[in-house]
Amino acid sequence: MKNLIGCVMIVLLSIGSISCEGEDGAVGPQGEQGIQGDQGPQGDQGDQGDQGDQGDTGTANVVYSDWIARDFEVSGPQPSNTQLLTTLSSAELNLSEDVVLVYGRRVVNAILSEVYQLPYALTSQQEYYTFQVANFTTGVTIRIEVSALDNDGNNNFTFFNDFRYVIIPGGVAAGKSATDYENMSYKEVAELFNIQ
Repeated sequence: MKNLIGCVMIVLLSIGSISCEGEDGAVGPQGEQGIQGDQGPQGDQGDQGDQGDQGDTGTANVVYSDWIARDFEVSGPQPSNTQLLTTLSSAELNLSEDVVLVYGRRVVNAILSEVYQLPYALTSQQEYYTFQVANFTTGVTIRIEVSALDNDGNNNFTFFNDFRYVIIPGGVAAGKSATDYENMSYKEVAELFNIQ
């Protein structure tokens, strides 16, 4: 019995000493950084993903002018006439790679305009509108050229109110020829290259 009481006393004292904990001490200083471990072996390469969709045609380098008012070099009725639209450097227009498109705009009324790609023959008035791109020592010029279709004609060439040129650099035009763009409407070209 004495042994039993002794054992119970030891158990009670043990429980009492375990359950009486003191306050936590202050946090000690941070230890030094350990040495970095060795790099693990490289894992196997995963499967290649699916091909993404074709992106939209780039437009960053496409150059287009504002609408340039009709202003032929010689006033009054003529058998032919010209108008300089712009002179560019060879860095701005590469004649061997770039595509040049020129459009004429005719204002019908306050809310309607018609745009035609040059060259354009206006047979009802015996007029022919085209453009020329020429390389000179001063640069590359884009010029409107108009002429009467009949040999005796003297015309004012007033069908178009203004003109616009579009230059599509060879890198942007890759995969399409000049003929492809010439067969597109102005609206299609404007939407394709985000022309305002």
